[in-house]
Amino acid sequence: METRYLFKGKTIVGDWVIGLLANNGDKWYISNNAGRPFAFEIRPDTICQCTGLKDKNGKLIWENDICKYQWNGKTKIDVIKYDPPMFSYSGAMRWNLDCDEVIGNIFDNPELLEE
Repeated sequence: METRYLFKGKTIVGDWVIGLLANNGDKWYISNNAGRPFAFEIRPDTICQCTGLKDKNGKLIWENDICKYQWNGKTKIDVIKYDPPMFSYSGAMRWNLDCDEVIGNIFDNPELLEE
């Protein structure tokens, strides 16, 4: 399966899981990677879609990741957001999502966005 079709989210106990996204009523689930008929209930406010791209270290880039990149000769830190039909940095629309390095995400590392 292509990585861009993957989602991740935090379970109700706070663990990150990656897989296919599904919902049943008002509950959201991500299937496990083993392919068994089992899914983890997740907090809907933590659902993130994979961009299908990787940073310079080979780490997958997800929606709501915090990335460090170079822009006009300066180091910038920004959040990856899905803005249909493309992913972009929240601070500057970028057609070329050239995230140099994923340094965290808005859920686990909000302090990285403080100036």
